[in-house]
Amino acid sequence: MARAGASAVTAAATAAALAVAAVPGAALGADWHLNSSITEEFEYDDNFRLRTDDEESLWGFNTRPRVGVEAHTPRTDVNMNGTLNYGWFPDNTDENSFDQRGDVSLRHRTERSVFGIGGNISHETTRTSEELDSGRDFSDTDRVGLGGNASWSHTLTELVGVGVSAGGSYVTFDTDVLDDYRTFYGGPFVSFRLTEKDTLQITGTYTRYDRLTGDDLQSDMFVGNAIWSRAFTPQISASLRAGANYVTTDEDFTVGGTTVTTSDDNIGYDGGASISYVEERASLTGSFSHSIVPSSTGRLQQRNALTLHASYRAAPLITFGFTTNFIQQEAPDQDTEDRNFVNASPSVTWHFLPDWYARVAYKFRTQTLNDGDRAYSNGGMASVSWRLPSWGPGQGK
Repeated sequence: MARAGASAVTAAATAAALAVAAVPGAALGADWHLNSSITEEFEYDDNFRLRTDDEESLWGFNTRPRVGVEAHTPRTDVNMNGTLNYGWFPDNTDENSFDQRGDVSLRHRTERSVFGIGGNISHETTRTSEELDSGRDFSDTDRVGLGGNASWSHTLTELVGVGVSAGGSYVTFDTDVLDDYRTFYGGPFVSFRLTEKDTLQITGTYTRYDRLTGDDLQSDMFVGNAIWSRAFTPQISASLRAGANYVTTDEDFTVGGTTVTTSDDNIGYDGGASISYVEERASLTGSFSHSIVPSSTGRLQQRNALTLHASYRAAPLITFGFTTNFIQQEAPDQDTEDRNFVNASPSVTWHFLPDWYARVAYKFRTQTLNDGDRAYSNGGMASVSWRLPSWGPGQGK
């Protein structure tokens, strides 16, 4: 529930920014083109207790073809993408995976408004799914997801914009360990340009969560956020965010053949800050957030997160990158749910031909549960990607 609420707030904030910036579309020539790519990746992962209770080393290959279609008119953009991922692990074929995902989006502009709509469908069997850091093993678990979203933004004046966004998702798992669920979110937003360098966005979002398997559970979340952004220079920008949320949860469960209904009401808050430095050859972004947010089960979750990403183009064809994040997560009302996560990944990318590039990265992850149960993973990957020549009247512009 907390993750769904955060995604809804992010979508609303992005659409609010478009409301102020909405201007007549550039005079794009009507065109369409087909673009494709294929990536071949080798990975090695040596981990202890991150997926199972034992130490495990894995090596294998991932093949990822992607096909996309783009279409443009002076006021409308359409994008469609299809991606496959086949994972092959010769020493442990139980870890093999075959994932599929399709996305489609449409964006239409008028003199003062922007309308967008999108959807996606996915089928995942990957062992490194979104549930990886839970500390449980979900190998051979199918996940099927459907999602959709829509937004409308309108520029009232040069300084004020308004709009609304909404969306939903349905997710089902082929396992009794994870519960199927569906979500819906929607809400209005308003954006103000305070000065040439400052903007203020105010969003309100309602999110509904329904657990579809196991014991019945429904929760309703109401979130309000204020986001201030400032561009200090063309290279440096920063933002501050503050918000509050209210969650009501109803759950039915069976005890000794009797159905018991419980209801919880909780209030939480969240805040954060980010800073970004971007220039021609280098970039550095950092963010910090602190929140106490009720989960879909009504339990309070306190979370501190720090993220840092840096890149530097050392030569015309070579770029160094580094990403790290630290997450501290605990349940203030319980003594058994404290988790700390640390992830770090340096990388090097080499564009050795116009449509070819190679990438090498090291990935380290560690997880501590209640200061006593530690898990870690040391992994490496090397990949080569080829962007196939574009085809169509648009010639890939």
